[in-house]
Amino acid sequence: LDELRKDIKTDQFEVVYFLDTDRVARDVTYQNLIISEILKYGKQIVIKGKDYVQNPENKFTLTVLGAVNELEKAKIVERFMRGRREKARQNQIMSGTNIFGYNYIKKTDKKPGYFIVNEKESDVVRLMFETYANTNLSITGLIKFLEEQGCKTKNNSLRWGRSSIKRILSNTAYYGVQHFNKTERIESTDKAGRYAKNIKTKVRHRDKKEWIAVEVPSLIAKDLYDVVQEKLKRNYKMTRNSGRKYLLSTLVKCGVCNHTYTGYTQAQWESKYYRCNFRQKGKEHSPDVELNYFKCNNKQVSARKIEEVIWSAVTEKVLQPKVIKNHIDILKSKKDETKKSFSNKIESLNTKIELLEGKKKRILDLYADSVIDKDNYVSKIGEIDLEIKQANGKRDELINTLSSLNNRSEVRKNIYDFCTLARKRLEKMDFDKKKLFLKQLIDEIVINHNKLIIRGFIPVLADNQGMPSKYRSRHTISMMLITTDQSSF
Repeated sequence: LDELRKDIKTDQFEVVYFLDTDRVARDVTYQNLIISEILKYGKQIVIKGKDYVQNPENKFTLTVLGAVNELEKAKIVERFMRGRREKARQNQIMSGTNIFGYNYIKKTDKKPGYFIVNEKESDVVRLMFETYANTNLSITGLIKFLEEQGCKTKNNSLRWGRSSIKRILSNTAYYGVQHFNKTERIESTDKAGRYAKNIKTKVRHRDKKEWIAVEVPSLIAKDLYDVVQEKLKRNYKMTRNSGRKYLLSTLVKCGVCNHTYTGYTQAQWESKYYRCNFRQKGKEHSPDVELNYFKCNNKQVSARKIEEVIWSAVTEKVLQPKVIKNHIDILKSKKDETKKSFSNKIESLNTKIELLEGKKKRILDLYADSVIDKDNYVSKIGEIDLEIKQANGKRDELINTLSSLNNRSEVRKNIYDFCTLARKRLEKMDFDKKKLFLKQLIDEIVINHNKLIIRGFIPVLADNQGMPSKYRSRHTISMMLITTDQSSF
């Protein structure tokens, strides 16, 4: 759909065909927005073989059909989930996924699916729990131990992964209880602005009261499982309470393999460094295990030196007097284009709010006609009210920004005020505030051997091609790293 919305602005086609109304979108709000956008660019719409003409009658019909499709989908999902929960309460296994240590026997017409113990794998499970509980081995040490013992994974590989080990050590099925209905999908708050078939991309745990326990064959004692959980928690807490802080954590990327640089400390000298995650790839495995993946050769860097370089480069750019004038020139040259863009967004949000209000009324009608129950009604109204609140907030923010763009002196004053305030506060910032400040300005810091690139939104260049909202222009800083040896600087 993202591609379609981009292509309707071109002359690649004249007609858009939809097999049915729910193929446009199951949500009525999105459905109307998409239809309006297609018609806005002069394209013809054909739904179920009939030419769609935008008029009050057709718009009403489309809205009603969309509401029916939305209700039908909700009922299908509810019936499906209710059936799964009921089967779980009858001690039936819902998942066909093979858990390490078991084989899943598929259901038949006469018997539901169930697990049987895989004797070879179950020996490995017991070995893992007993070794981790009764020795000083960490997860990394346990990986090497299993590989040296020749223990194989579910896929018959000798190479074990940290996440696989942690999942096994945390799985309650091994002491005889598997839980269903543990998680639910919710809408993610981190939106990239693209259309997604399923907007509920985030998973969260339900309250334990909602979990449904199903008995499975046990491989270990509950006491052994509890000992392992205590050690996992203790080790996790120790790693999180190291007291070592890294100013650029989550910002540094590898320019060779595109993986993240993370901070670590050499215990012998208490020296802090950043290094690529794939630089260490393979060190957690036994030397006898064949590694068939790339190991990064990008350099590690001294945390103290790179943090000083980044802080100096960013603050100099932000506090440069010429920067302010250049940025105002950008605002001036792009003012009309920006105002038009903001006005279109405000109009779009107004339309969305209007459609959401109409959707609330339709749900109220469904509740009044006893089509949906009270709980369903309250849930749906709550979701819509939240959407309306978010849309109103975005609209108000855009209106305020547009008002500022219409007043050049106010724009100039705002930027000067920002830099004056920043100059005073930068000197007094503690570690946490410095870290937050950098995160607000920097997208990423890329290290490629001796080259350092800082990418972010800093108001520095007068010749930028375009200007994002909130008075920020994209900028890239490149520099060479002065090194003293081959491994770090």
